[in-house]
Amino acid sequence: MKVFFDVDGVLIDGWHADFARRKPWDVTIEADLGVDRDAFQLLFFGNPAKGAASPMFECVTGRRDLKEALAAVLPQTGYKGGVDDFVRYWFEKDSNINPEVFDLVRKLRERGAQTFVATGQEHHRAAYLWNELHFANHFDRLFYSAEIGVPKKDPRFFEAINRALEIDPEERPLFFDDQPEIVELASRAGWDAAIFTSARNIQKHPRLRDLWV
Repeated sequence: MKVFFDVDGVLIDGWHADFARRKPWDVTIEADLGVDRDAFQLLFFGNPAKGAASPMFECVTGRRDLKEALAAVLPQTGYKGGVDDFVRYWFEKDSNINPEVFDLVRKLRERGAQTFVATGQEHHRAAYLWNELHFANHFDRLFYSAEIGVPKKDPRFFEAINRALEIDPEERPLFFDDQPEIVELASRAGWDAAIFTSARNIQKHPRLRDLWV
């Protein structure tokens, strides 16, 4: 059995599709780094002009390097430090691992399941998750948007994973994600996708609940 997990909102308790549950990594960024939080959000995550992609979108689709994009934006936000220091601050602040989910991942692997990550990430954070947060010890592979070359909200994202793992249409890999639209896309790709709100969604899934006995 193959079981896939999203990162933010599932494996990492930070950004959530549900606004009320979000735990932003940049709440104290002005006090810590001198960065105007609103300006950074607008300049890096917002659309700079009608029809244009945000710098972050370009990064998570593999079109632009994160550090190069940040170097162009950060001076406009009041930041006077180095890009590497900023990236380290960001990644460390946005690393609130969900222990209940990771405990279930461990149990799944003990019972013979293959576990994977399917996420919208740029290259630097993907490497940080895999190496610094030790996702490599818990998952067979990490699939992410910048590597695939399309955003996660593109059907080709899941089609690429199907091809890479030679997933048979009858296999229906399990997938847990906090965004309904992503769950819908994965379902169309032949996955048994489910909305994630807590670890109980994994524990109580009809195909998994007998594993915990």
